[in-house]
Amino acid sequence: TLFSDLAAEHGIRVVREHRVQAVNLADGSIRSITLEHAPPDRFGCPAERAAARDAATITATVFIDCSYEGDLMARAGVGYTFGRESTEEYGESLAGVRPPLARYAIDPYVRPGDPKSGLLPLLQDYVPGPLGSADRQTMGYGFRWKFSTKDNRLPIDPPDDYDPRTFELYRRGFLAKANITEGRRMRVLDTYEPAGGRIYSLGAGNLARALWAPTVYGCNADYPDGDYATRSRIWRFHQEFLRGITQFLRTDPAAPADQKAKAESHGFEPGIFDDTGGWPHQMYIREARRMKAAYVLTQRDLEAETTPDDPVGLASYGVDDWPYATHPLEGDVALQGGEFSMLYLTEQHRGIYAIPYRAIVPRREECTNLLVPVCCSASHIAMTSLRMEPVWMILGESAGIAAALAVAARRAVQDLDYATVLRPKLIAAKQRLDRPA
Repeated sequence: TLFSDLAAEHGIRVVREHRVQAVNLADGSIRSITLEHAPPDRFGCPAERAAARDAATITATVFIDCSYEGDLMARAGVGYTFGRESTEEYGESLAGVRPPLARYAIDPYVRPGDPKSGLLPLLQDYVPGPLGSADRQTMGYGFRWKFSTKDNRLPIDPPDDYDPRTFELYRRGFLAKANITEGRRMRVLDTYEPAGGRIYSLGAGNLARALWAPTVYGCNADYPDGDYATRSRIWRFHQEFLRGITQFLRTDPAAPADQKAKAESHGFEPGIFDDTGGWPHQMYIREARRMKAAYVLTQRDLEAETTPDDPVGLASYGVDDWPYATHPLEGDVALQGGEFSMLYLTEQHRGIYAIPYRAIVPRREECTNLLVPVCCSASHIAMTSLRMEPVWMILGESAGIAAALAVAARRAVQDLDYATVLRPKLIAAKQRLDRPA
């Protein structure tokens, strides 16, 4: 790959199949980290348990946590959060619990009409709080599959423990002719438009703001702050859901003919992820932990209401989230929130906003030799926008430059002088730091 070639060109050794086990701290500084060896399974799912503990020890002067989950950050004792803040936390009108994205006339109980019989499989026992209140829900994850209808497509086989009863929710939806493929989205503030649902797409494989989607929204709630075993189970659930729903569509009498035909004709594109049976090597973690640093990016930044004096990169994307739960609601099934779809909050500066250096370094009293460009300091609403890979690449480059400068100067990352030291180096690297008028 391109990144592997770049690493090889610069003599960088990449340690694969390892993860953070422990962090050795002294006087507010990371002295070393211990890694455990945890190779993934044949589909690329991370291991629940390590194959070997204490597999490697890494020492460095400065560390950068570029992971989606922020494990080094968390184990270093740096403050963080996850989930949704309330509207009051940062004065964000879009924050917190939102109205249902969609509501479907499907009885959610095992025995229809009887809450005491329990919920159908795949539904969560989630009760939304008041509009605008905080909770611990995280927008849905998924995979960027590449599907194929070619004769040489890689198969999507059912899981070993496939049980058609798992998909009773969808069976009832089909039999009741509920509009499970229908949802909605908001691309202009306070204006909704229809959005469709689908399981298979030859383009972007996980995009569907509706009940009929290749994931179960809300199944990832425990992922951001979960241990490795919890995350592994959630990752595997995402994979087995697609495998199971595909088998359900192929074999269940309730499945509509058009969905059955798609399930029978689709597999994974060969030649991309052959080593993991067609499964992408990375689950799409839209958001996990978020650092709480001296500067917290919020909705105000997206509205061009701020002008940080220490920018290390620019971002330009609308508020874009996905449903947070699939749950019962007054005898029906509902999706919680997730309506924002490339929602730009201002035309000023063409929607471009600056990300300050203070948002990628911890508070001084917590850690002096760590940078966090991915799980950076942002509210949930801000993270729905800045979470794009190009932005994380920009922040990663700036973090690398800052780390090198801190090493050379033998200074804490918080002590780099922005105006005279960091900014000139970023500009020399052709980073764009100033918003257009």
